[in-house]
Amino acid sequence: MLRQYELRLITQGTVCQILGISSATLFRYLNKLSEGGVAGLRHGNTGKKPYNRMEESQRRQITHLVCTKYRDFQPALVCKYLFRDEGISVSEEFIRKIIKSNEGARAGKGLEEPHPLRRRRNRFGELIQIDGSPHRWFGEDEEPCSLLTFVDDASGQITAAGFFPTETTEGYLCLIQQHVLDYGIPLAFYSDRHSIFTAVPREDREPTVTQFQRVCSLLGIESILALTPQAKGRVERLNQTLQGRWPKEFKLRGIGDITTANQHIKEFISEFNEEFGVKPFNTEDAHIPLPKGLSAKDIRRICTPWETRVLSKQLTVGYKNLIVQIQGASRYKLQGKEIQIVDYGDGELEVIYEEKLLPFKITTRDQLTTFEPYEETPKTIDRRLDEISRRELV
Repeated sequence: MLRQYELRLITQGTVCQILGISSATLFRYLNKLSEGGVAGLRHGNTGKKPYNRMEESQRRQITHLVCTKYRDFQPALVCKYLFRDEGISVSEEFIRKIIKSNEGARAGKGLEEPHPLRRRRNRFGELIQIDGSPHRWFGEDEEPCSLLTFVDDASGQITAAGFFPTETTEGYLCLIQQHVLDYGIPLAFYSDRHSIFTAVPREDREPTVTQFQRVCSLLGIESILALTPQAKGRVERLNQTLQGRWPKEFKLRGIGDITTANQHIKEFISEFNEEFGVKPFNTEDAHIPLPKGLSAKDIRRICTPWETRVLSKQLTVGYKNLIVQIQGASRYKLQGKEIQIVDYGDGELEVIYEEKLLPFKITTRDQLTTFEPYEETPKTIDRRLDEISRRELV
């Protein structure tokens, strides 16, 4: 193109347009061509070693770590742990090239039908999506367990999470208590239609209220049930992300059980929120502060499972291996009434009737008085009864 321009076969504007250069660059090229010929047009750094080229020893070190310690890690995670634990800063694309060169290109996942995205809520605390994620969190050789998570819809931040053997009511109630004490009372929970969140209707029984519904009712939290898993996609995608990240984090830190993981879970939540949390559209917090007079102990009481029992004529009820007898109450007022037994799981019990705590006495079934059997004949019964009478009068 430069030779054609020198021979006046094409114009200056045509050369600049075809080569994508400015007029100043064109004349600089012409000067180099006239002074040094075609070789003069070569870039000055051609053949030189880049100043920022990585040392071959460090490249081999990174390749070894990717193939051993960080095997099966996503490129983003490899970059994170290389910088945090090894003090090596590289790009995701660099790690991706190493993975492809050593393991081959990974097969892509089949495309799923896209689900329309729902706009985030405006304020933090307006909607909390909740779900459980069963997975082998501590390695393929360990038993699976469930991670229960609460994620704010507006900010994408995890507000509460915990590992439990299975997805249970007690686990969700524990996280509700944690969330309320940390942030306040949210406006609504968004969950699936598991029997934990809604009672399964039966024709032969009256509608019942689950423990989860009871807690939401007492705290004034709306419980919204999703029709499909895609509807609560925020927490579904969160679970997929955590399944790809946290097991690898546990492996690096030597965490291999539920107890240890729960001891460090606030640290993991903080790291996740810092990396993936977004700023809500409205900075106002939608959480409702705890009403005056409602203490942390009251929240614990509300978020503990309640068992309904009916008082007998002696104001007693059976609970597990215990006999619970109400004290200091009118016998005729409470006979046949329903009471709630609050079992904290550590041996502590409370009895509630019409939002009031009742005093009570506990007797175990093996402490109940037993009576000595008397086997007498008609000839000896009179004498034995006389002995019993004298003994009881002493």
